[in-house]
Amino acid sequence: MNRLTPAPPPGAPARFPSGWRARLGRDPVPILLREGSEALVARVRRDLIDDEEAPRADEVLTYAEVKSFLRKQEKNGAFPPKPPEKAIGPAKFARAVATLRALDRMADFGLRKSEDPVSRAAELLLDSQNDDGGIGDLAVGETPEARARAVAVHFHGWALSALCRAGYDDDPRVEKGFRFLLANRQADGGWAWRGVRTDSAARPSSHLVTGMALRAFASSATRRSSREARRAAELLATRFLQPDRYPDRKAAAYWEQISEPRFWTDVLDALDGVTAVGLGKENSGVRTAEAYVRGRQNPDGLWYPGAPVKGDGISRPAAAAAANVKDRESARWLTVRVLIVLRRVN
Repeated sequence: MNRLTPAPPPGAPARFPSGWRARLGRDPVPILLREGSEALVARVRRDLIDDEEAPRADEVLTYAEVKSFLRKQEKNGAFPPKPPEKAIGPAKFARAVATLRALDRMADFGLRKSEDPVSRAAELLLDSQNDDGGIGDLAVGETPEARARAVAVHFHGWALSALCRAGYDDDPRVEKGFRFLLANRQADGGWAWRGVRTDSAARPSSHLVTGMALRAFASSATRRSSREARRAAELLATRFLQPDRYPDRKAAAYWEQISEPRFWTDVLDALDGVTAVGLGKENSGVRTAEAYVRGRQNPDGLWYPGAPVKGDGISRPAAAAAANVKDRESARWLTVRVLIVLRRVN
């Protein structure tokens, strides 16, 4: 393990990193520890450098950033949707997506189901579960305005991921949700938007949908080593940087639009999923994706959300974000996610 002390004070000589961090253009860990918010530094200490004295949930809940985030939660546990959620479905669907995204962020903060905000958000999602295991509030139609036709398998998988990360891995309702996910697989081992884009299991899977569904297995300590997870990961690893089989985010360029916090399947999110379930650098797709992600590091040591500008290796958001406090904080959170994945791969 790379156990690290806090970043040295300004002006102190830099310590040369060892192991997997030595392969990076610049070691960003001291930057994260020096510049990051309290919640981000806590995650670095907890999830990246294995600090046994990293802040626990009761301390994290006192941080101004976390308290500000949790003030957005409504009494019923929901989080209000933002424009990205409102753009893809009706009000109930948008609220559910906003809530699962918030649950994902609370897991980033290190909060679990014993904390009231987590349990209220989780119960809101699980209360809409159908008899077949699908989360009913995640049903959507072909367009945002259309009548809901079926539970969106990709968002259902993402919700299971957030629930597992929050400590619900062994909940019977989550087990029921996994049965729904497995019952709606395509014959090739991945997933497609069943009930909207196709009604046939014989049709090829979508890497957009497969990547988001695979998040569930990647986040489940009891299921990530399953045969089904491995098969889906091996399939997804053949699709890196390739066009999708369906019209939703079809262009290969969508792989390169790395988001923070995560949303659609992109190259980092997919690499995270396939390596969490056991694929390593023996897989050519993993090697391709790992090299791509590593190459997206900016000269300042961070990774920035968005798409790259061809030719200079620097993402367009990064070029304008260096002096923007909010954008740079997003880059720091993204950089933590990147480092967790690169550490696992290497």
